[in-house]
Amino acid sequence: MKKSAIIISLFLVLLLVISGCTQEPADEEKLKVVVIINTNLGDKAFSDLVWSGVTRAAEDFDLEIRAIELGGDPTRQEPTLTEVSESGEWDLVVTGTFNLFQASAAAAKAFPEQKYLLYDVRLDFTDYAYPNAVSILSKQNEGSYLAGVMAAKLTQVTGDAKINEQKVIGFVGGGENAAINDFLIGYIAGAKSVDPEVKILFSYIGNFTDAAKAKELALAQYDQGADIVYAVAGSASYGVYEASALAKRYSIGVDQDRALQFEAEGNLEQANHIVTSVVKHLDVLIYNKIKEFVEGTITYGVHQAAGLALNGMGLAKNKFYEQFVPADIRTAVDQAEAKIVSGEIVVPTAIGMSTEDVNIWKNKASE
Repeated sequence: MKKSAIIISLFLVLLLVISGCTQEPADEEKLKVVVIINTNLGDKAFSDLVWSGVTRAAEDFDLEIRAIELGGDPTRQEPTLTEVSESGEWDLVVTGTFNLFQASAAAAKAFPEQKYLLYDVRLDFTDYAYPNAVSILSKQNEGSYLAGVMAAKLTQVTGDAKINEQKVIGFVGGGENAAINDFLIGYIAGAKSVDPEVKILFSYIGNFTDAAKAKELALAQYDQGADIVYAVAGSASYGVYEASALAKRYSIGVDQDRALQFEAEGNLEQANHIVTSVVKHLDVLIYNKIKEFVEGTITYGVHQAAGLALNGMGLAKNKFYEQFVPADIRTAVDQAEAKIVSGEIVVPTAIGMSTEDVNIWKNKASE
């Protein structure tokens, strides 16, 4: 009996071993990505653009993601980045914008074991190697150059009820920083390349959320003769769009295709006043970098700037653009774009530019 019991016991053990070997392996733990949003999601502008790139990557690569919204509060920047980095919970921290740059760069330096993707900024890798970080930036100056070419030519068109006789165009920015000035300088350079006599009015809101102030500033520019105002102010840009409809003038959108967005929402009246948008393909750049991170092919310690040639920026050439912009102007825009891509035209950039040189360009706007 004892021998039979031993044989049965060994047989049961063998069954358990075989059973254990044939069980499905445990699912690998998902990679975890956290995104620091300087303002808030739901702005239908820059923050949503960033988040869309991350969410698409999460769907394609089965990631666990989280967004931390700072609400534009600068006092939350450093504590949030420190807390996230110290936790060891996240495989990748996605953070960026010039407003968050200092806190993001400091965190990347202080926590060398944590991996970072910085967007819409340029890390200075000559100052410090940042072996745990990579930065990406859309060349907004190039897209803005095309907007300036178009606006300078369109402001001289006759027979369009939205265009007056004055050669004046406008620009409303959010908070003044290197990125916003990069938009502005590209816009000025493009406009002046067409006609040195075109005047560019510009003003800053001081933030990226005050649509009421944006509307006020835009209306003031329309009153001063501008018939096209370029809005570069995040969700506050909606105040500029509203002003353009109220003044029966044109506006230029930013980040996403605003005319098609308004049309999709059923607001055709507003769409009919947005002649084009300078579309920032930051969502694509972020998606591609997360893809590289997941695949293990990402290269740290480098910066990538993507302009027209790498599809980092582009001008919205939708049906509204084709309706409101005469064919000869569209051709001129296409020619300028080709010259930028080929390198024949090098658009000036505010990124890394001294304050003195930025002011030189600002002075050119009114010359």
